[in-house]
Amino acid sequence: MAETPSRIDIKCSSCPPSSRWSRSTSSTGLTAGCAAIGQSASCQRAFPRARSGRQRDAVVAVLMGVYRLTKRQVPELMRDIFGLQMSVGAVIGCQEAASAAIAQTVEDAQSYVEQQPVKHADETGWREGVGRSRAWLWTVVTTHVVVFMIHARRNAEAAKELLGDWLGVLVTDRHGAYHWWPDCRRQFCWAHLKRDLQAIVEREGESGRLGKGMLDEVERMFTWWHRVRDGTLARSSFRVYMRTVQQRFEGLLAEGAAASHPRTSKTCAMRLLRRHALWTFVYFEGVEPTNNGAEQAVRHGVIIRKISYGTHSSAGSRFVERMLTIHATRSRQHRHILDFMRASCSAARRNQPGPSILPVEASVSPLRRAA
Repeated sequence: MAETPSRIDIKCSSCPPSSRWSRSTSSTGLTAGCAAIGQSASCQRAFPRARSGRQRDAVVAVLMGVYRLTKRQVPELMRDIFGLQMSVGAVIGCQEAASAAIAQTVEDAQSYVEQQPVKHADETGWREGVGRSRAWLWTVVTTHVVVFMIHARRNAEAAKELLGDWLGVLVTDRHGAYHWWPDCRRQFCWAHLKRDLQAIVEREGESGRLGKGMLDEVERMFTWWHRVRDGTLARSSFRVYMRTVQQRFEGLLAEGAAASHPRTSKTCAMRLLRRHALWTFVYFEGVEPTNNGAEQAVRHGVIIRKISYGTHSSAGSRFVERMLTIHATRSRQHRHILDFMRASCSAARRNQPGPSILPVEASVSPLRRAA
């Protein structure tokens, strides 16, 4: 882990080539002076607000965590926009300072999401370490707060570390890492299920017939669900309509489990075994039939991974997961992220608690059954 430099020599772009600025960082901020001409107007213009330590840390963190710039691209932008000559080591120092400044904020966010009545979770591949070992980027999404975690495993242990003890309803894909969560409080993503059914439809004979029948029921279900969403169908009526859909769909699953095609039989048997996780959204308010929220949230991390090929160290992973958490949560709340990072870095330099990303109404609403 690189140390934050206590002194950074930077070139003043507005001064003669022979002049040089010396900048010293401390817990109270940053001082700068031009050795050739002193604090002239041209030098002051060359170093706008980003010259202070807390501003610099916040800007670097946002450039890397939000705008997906690499450690080598950040110095170029800082030079071109702010007239600051920064080394890669200085960028790493800013990155570490910003990461430490928001560490407690992210811990509080994770405690908050564990208590929420409805959660969406997803995971995607990641790379970590010098050898780029396989790792996983996890996310849990709630109404107001999103939390990310990079973990070496894609198993139940990692899921429990992210989600805590089971509480409320969890919306996920069918990955086995979540099977410890009770099926009666879990909702499978129907977007994934539709893809499985489409694969069955494309098989000939009995499988194709069963797949088409199940897809017809799913299309009927989504037609009614969209009416519930836009307010043209009462929840109570939707629950009554869905009784017939559930019966017919589970009957077709039972036929498919006994089918001669091995893949069709296996798919239908597995869905039938966890059939209670198919219909949770029908009975509880605030639960969606798809996991689109978590899948959309994780895309920003996927782009970072493709650009940077992952992280070099655990410290880098902590920075990424914390910045992803701050970015996704502030975006979800329609709030400014740079202002938040400036306040966090400023509070850290004064050894004071940083601002919170939790909603003002931090009380937890109980899980309610649909009317």
